[in-house]
Amino acid sequence: MYKPYSLLNQLIALLCLLASATLTAQSGASLSGRVLSESNTPLEAVNIQLEGTAKGATTTADGAFLIEGLEAGNYTLLFSSVGYEQTSRKINLKAGEQKQIKVALRTTVTSLSEIYVRGEALKAENSTITVDVITLNDIRSLNIEQPLRLIEQVPGVDLVAYRQGGVADQFSIRGFGGGGHAGEAEVTIDGVSLNEAEGHSDGYADLNVLIPLNLKSMKVYKGPSSVLFGRFAQGGTLALDTRKGGDYQDFSFTASSFNTLDAQFALGREMDLGERQDAIKANLAFQLFRTDGYAENANVLRGNIAGRIGYQITDKTDIALSLRGHGSEWNAPGYIGEEQFLDEDRRRLQDPNGENDGGAKSFYSQRLDLNHSFNDGLRLLVFGYAVQQEFTRFAKFGSAPGGQTERFNTRDVYAAGASLNGNARLLGSSLNWIAGLEYYSEETDRMRWATSDRIRQRQTEDRLFTIQSVSAYAQGEWELSRYFRPSVGLRYDTYNGSFMANDPGQAAVSDDIDGLYNVSPKVGIRSTVYSGVDLRASVSNGFSLPNSALKYTAGIDLGPVQLWQYEVGATYRPLEWLEVDAAGFVLNTTNEIVENPPGSLEFINAGKTQRTGIETKASISPVNGLSITGTFSYIETEILDNPENTLEGKGLVGIPQTITTLNLTYTLPMGIGANYRFRDVGEYFISNDNAASYEGYTVSHLAVFYNFNKQSANDGRLFFEIQNLFDARYAESVFGSVDARSFAPAPPRNYSFGISYNF
Repeated sequence: MYKPYSLLNQLIALLCLLASATLTAQSGASLSGRVLSESNTPLEAVNIQLEGTAKGATTTADGAFLIEGLEAGNYTLLFSSVGYEQTSRKINLKAGEQKQIKVALRTTVTSLSEIYVRGEALKAENSTITVDVITLNDIRSLNIEQPLRLIEQVPGVDLVAYRQGGVADQFSIRGFGGGGHAGEAEVTIDGVSLNEAEGHSDGYADLNVLIPLNLKSMKVYKGPSSVLFGRFAQGGTLALDTRKGGDYQDFSFTASSFNTLDAQFALGREMDLGERQDAIKANLAFQLFRTDGYAENANVLRGNIAGRIGYQITDKTDIALSLRGHGSEWNAPGYIGEEQFLDEDRRRLQDPNGENDGGAKSFYSQRLDLNHSFNDGLRLLVFGYAVQQEFTRFAKFGSAPGGQTERFNTRDVYAAGASLNGNARLLGSSLNWIAGLEYYSEETDRMRWATSDRIRQRQTEDRLFTIQSVSAYAQGEWELSRYFRPSVGLRYDTYNGSFMANDPGQAAVSDDIDGLYNVSPKVGIRSTVYSGVDLRASVSNGFSLPNSALKYTAGIDLGPVQLWQYEVGATYRPLEWLEVDAAGFVLNTTNEIVENPPGSLEFINAGKTQRTGIETKASISPVNGLSITGTFSYIETEILDNPENTLEGKGLVGIPQTITTLNLTYTLPMGIGANYRFRDVGEYFISNDNAASYEGYTVSHLAVFYNFNKQSANDGRLFFEIQNLFDARYAESVFGSVDARSFAPAPPRNYSFGISYNF
């Protein structure tokens, strides 16, 4: 692959960027630091308030916080978080001083009344599994309109951008390459599942329905490690939570190359009702996005709206209604051959065999939550939600010139469940636990037509799928000591459903799912061996169901595919400004069915497989205003046993062997700064026999910005970004064979300018 600049050249550019920075300017006083638990692990989402002022902050995933623009004087800081005693700290600030502090919070059995999301009673510092968290502060510092781009900050995760308009992109995680498209990762927004059981692809999940500005956090669970998620959580889970409550008014607008415009707005209000403070909590957000796209016939128009209103019925009971709507229309350029990909003059042209590719989508969801606190250590969360969706896709799929195939799906979902979340004292030690029960029902009407210029000619499919599941789960984390904090969990899933095919010209087919179920144990341990060193180890079971109509086929004994993950990890924090995390894993499957390429409905039996890898991340902040984050991951995949002997010993397709990232940000005290992002994706196989591969790519981005509140973007920022800084020729989606590789080319060097402001 053509790489116009070597890694050395990029590092030289990076050094030049650093050399241009100055560390001497000062403006006002600031207060920064970290909040830790008694076991010296960082605490996320701790509320920090300067008593008697409107100033405050919330800690990030590594326990860090920053409060700027302070005058000289004496202050009292208040620290509060669910499950910990409220703590105060008195400080004195001098003019221009940049003070750093470290605070430890003591565990206590306190009220869980602020928990709205299942699993929040389980504490991050006791987690025995790898969970990467992207917070609102991270999102504010990144210029991202496409929500799935956030996962590029996570070690070992690779985005496979199809660049086909409103078609959901794909990602690889823990050696599973079909995340988001072929059902190898679970995706939820506020507990609402985006995975489609039988729509475009079994487990397809489209994050285009999310508004980035309305996102509070994204948690990335690695592998089938959590009891909270079921059959799609093979490589892992993306659990996205939107903002709930709060008083804010945020706006962002971005204009980019290729006539791209993105406008977002988010509003939060907490209102008193009589003498009751904050009895009503309302949130509203919307997004309008349009682009002509880099390639020919790649224009996209989409709109999103989301709202939530919560009402505090009593001091112990609250209720909330959440609504979400999405509408989009798009055209798609298709995938081009290698000769066209290498030709600069033809690279932006549409695939000659892909004319009239495109589609449309509508998505609506409604969720009702009713929560009740029985006492300070026990809270019940009850929910129900519904989803209605229509999806239309026009694509060639082998049709003659002028023709396409129309894929049309309607999807209706109903789900309900409840969970008990608690913390208590057992034998003098804190015990945090969760137990839940959920029901899920989905009906998909899937139809296909042969079309000409998007006009239906002949129907080829008429199929109806229904699937229902009942799931129960429980997990407990026992803080026996800083050296020994075990975790035990269990999940049970059972499935029923029916399949009816009334394809024109074919005999009708009807069948039922025959008692599919799975029991998934999860066991782990966490240990703080000494201050600044945390170790973790876990063993977890997961599963996946046979793909599509195979689940319903009579006479075929296809039980759930079993997955076993073995993981060890360590976090090292020798200094306040340095943190290193590393995780190693082995993930085995029993009889894996792989769709290649994803969305093609073409499957191969990969048989018994093994994935082995290591994921590392380092964060460094050696001086005020400078932040450096780097990740490196290495993974090997292998087919261990297969009915087709020639596949044994081969690697799985679409899994990069290495992924390296570097994110460097420097911000002057007056708020001016620059950000450099570097990403290198290594080679991966694109054919089952491993004869064909893609050599990977290297790409860099550079942004300059001005933060309205100095060294933090909390009050908004102006930015100018150069994407694909060195004008690399690359593609994030490649598939095919030795003689015929197909590419979805990434854009050349391009530019964006934007503003975000938080009122």
